Amino acid sequence: MVKIGYPKKEFELKIKLMKIMLKRHSSNLIPSANRFLIEKDFWIRDKDKRKVRFILNKTQRIYEQRKTNRDIILKARQKGFSSYILADQLVDCLLGYTNAVVISHEKEATARLFAKVKFYLENLPLPVSVQYDTKHDIVFEKTGSHYYIGTAGQKAFGRGDTIHRVHLSEVAQFRKPENIIAGLKEAVPLDGTIIIESTANGRGNWFYNEWQKAKEGDSIYTPHFIPWFIDDEYKLTEEDIQTLTIPTKAKERVLEPKLTEEEQMLVEKFKLTIDQIRWRRYKIWDLGDLFPQEYPENDVDCFLQSGRPVFRVVKMIDKRPDLNKEIEYLGGVDGAEGIKGGDNHCFALIDPNPPAKVVFEITNNEPIDVFDTKVAKICSEYKVRLGVEKNGVGVAHCQKFRELGIEFTEWETTSSSRPLLISELEEAYRKEELLESYLEAKNELLDMFYDDTNKPVAPEGKHDDRVFARGIAWQMRKGAELGVKWI
Repeated sequence: MVKIGYPKKEFELKIKLMKIMLKRHSSNLIPSANRFLIEKDFWIRDKDKRKVRFILNKTQRIYEQRKTNRDIILKARQKGFSSYILADQLVDCLLGYTNAVVISHEKEATARLFAKVKFYLENLPLPVSVQYDTKHDIVFEKTGSHYYIGTAGQKAFGRGDTIHRVHLSEVAQFRKPENIIAGLKEAVPLDGTIIIESTANGRGNWFYNEWQKAKEGDSIYTPHFIPWFIDDEYKLTEEDIQTLTIPTKAKERVLEPKLTEEEQMLVEKFKLTIDQIRWRRYKIWDLGDLFPQEYPENDVDCFLQSGRPVFRVVKMIDKRPDLNKEIEYLGGVDGAEGIKGGDNHCFALIDPNPPAKVVFEITNNEPIDVFDTKVAKICSEYKVRLGVEKNGVGVAHCQKFRELGIEFTEWETTSSSRPLLISELEEAYRKEELLESYLEAKNELLDMFYDDTNKPVAPEGKHDDRVFARGIAWQMRKGAELGVKWI
């Protein structure tokens, strides 16, 4: 049986020593008790497989100072987050009753994480008994703590469980992470911690959506963005480059002394060194378009979209204004069948006063009459210049609005009107002539891309109802110039 842990007297001595050490640090650099113990007693394998003391690197120190009890981390590859979080949770398990859970995206990654925990334990200097030790669980005899490391989908957590520490690793790679997280959130008390970390993996998935919400302050998670250049770990000297097996032209490009305009901006803004620039050039040659995903420089470009994106800029307003009966709004309806599991209807209102802004929407898949009645109520209470798509199921919506006595314009989507609608909407957002107020709509806009036929489409399984409702509303600014009949 492996002997691990901290006896009470030894721990009290460590805390006393730590308090003495803390007096030597300024307040914003004070390490936690856990960090003190990690750096004092933990060992780790470095990238050269050497056994060394676990001294936190710059990235780990920054996160250790900024972490909260609900964090979402968007990061570059191999910055050491998992190594630190595993050690941090392990210290809690050794010092007092703690149930800790780590979930990874695949079995191989799970095995590597558990091996790392076992390495920490085997190299600790002080003995405490382990009650049992399996492929996925460790239970500590003295504290009763339980440390579980598993693969997404392997075990369900929820009502009845109490979990104090949760770490979800590479969440963007999970299938349906929302189901896993929903159960874990129920199991973690308010003073427990949930850490979600990942590199980016495309747009429109749960991690992408939750990151956007966190950035806007609409999530329980605090966002932490970690670019590749946060420390000087990634760099290449001229001597390093000579050892690389790459084509001569690529090597010449990596060694080129003259900076591009983009590189000059990075040097000026982030104080990058020429060795870091060389490393960046090499990785761009090696990874191509995947570079911004694997080694992000900002939290926008790393979320790659398949195909050519339609909308690149969508600026949000800080606060959505209340509706005003003195304003004539532009309204657009993109209708659907109104069946469960089908596409959504969307009704969007735009305040056209410069800069124009989206101020209201209704989005659901209720029956046509229920949805249209809600829209009619808004159009009756406020001044709305309304456009309704008439194609396909739109005929039913148009008929219902006639029955409800609502004045509107029929918008017919054709091979010529669709590109016009999309291009003018894109221009309005790009030039900040139109501002957005719904995060879900922003994500839907940014998800759209041009397919192989140069047609703007939404990713498979995603919607475009918000896009077209806004596009139709934006066309209503032209009024009679549309050349369509007002009903």
